Amino acid sequence: MTSSIPPGFEIVQLSGPELITYLAEWSLFSTLTVQLYLYYQAFPNDRLFAKCLVYIVYAIHLVEIILVTLDAFKTFGYGFGDISALASFGVSSIWSDIVPALVSFIVQSFYAFRLYLLCKSWIIPILIVTLSLAVSAFGFTTVAFVLEAGNVSLLGTKRISIFGGVWLGGSALIDILIAISMTYYLTTRDTGFRRTKVLVLKFVRLTIETGALTALVALTTLILFFTFPNKSYYTTLANIMPFIYANTMLVVLNSRFQIVGGRSTPPTSLNFASWPALPSGDLTMISGATSTQTQTREVFSNGEMDTDSSIEMKAIHRGSGDHTVYAV
Repeated sequence: MTSSIPPGFEIVQLSGPELITYLAEWSLFSTLTVQLYLYYQAFPNDRLFAKCLVYIVYAIHLVEIILVTLDAFKTFGYGFGDISALASFGVSSIWSDIVPALVSFIVQSFYAFRLYLLCKSWIIPILIVTLSLAVSAFGFTTVAFVLEAGNVSLLGTKRISIFGGVWLGGSALIDILIAISMTYYLTTRDTGFRRTKVLVLKFVRLTIETGALTALVALTTLILFFTFPNKSYYTTLANIMPFIYANTMLVVLNSRFQIVGGRSTPPTSLNFASWPALPSGDLTMISGATSTQTQTREVFSNGEMDTDSSIEMKAIHRGSGDHTVYAV
């Protein structure tokens, strides 16, 4: 592989994007680590498929961040001031070029599976997986052409432009298709429960936001790729794209838990008073009602909407004062 630089090529065109890429990758990996810790603590009973998917994606990024760090030290440490060190591919180049296409396929397949859980039909999920596989194939082919070029300043060839354009544009279209499909099936599924409607609206907003984010990154990368064909400006977004995919996947998974007393926690309709100690161990609440009440708990479990069995709370009037005792 050659490391020659075209005459008049400014060093900042290489050093700037690479430096920003290293900083952004470390920042997003730190966020991903926090997301993984929250997922590990909150959902120990998730499906084995979901847990394996999360840990595999994290392991891929762990390997990448180690190689990226070695590459950064080689470029700005051993090779400081050497423009050929900036232009040539380092130890992380092959892995970093493969990861975007690989992770996008994994995460898009994850969303396709969640779509199946919502619509109970394989038509759209299979379409998404097939398109994602085809687009990823273009991504892997683009990687082969990039490695063949051997120099980040020589990536403006026609075949790289064609295959790279199909890869980035196709990824953006798939993300938009996923966001539209998820929004449609979430909004058309009505369980009749107010709390479920609140959660559905939350998931719709989250789906639109994450889908729009990944699509926007892919489209922006595509625009930079064609607008500056002989410059490496687009490589920053292309390299951080898998970290964004991984973070959005964990954001969706972690959105199922709530912080008690947080802003997104729906207010309770019951106002609890201080609990007086009763010999019988009954739960005492201040109330004037003497009727049987039924509460229904609704939960989201692994992307599905289920309802637990109802909890019946019987109001028993003791006959003295205004106290009512509730017994489950």
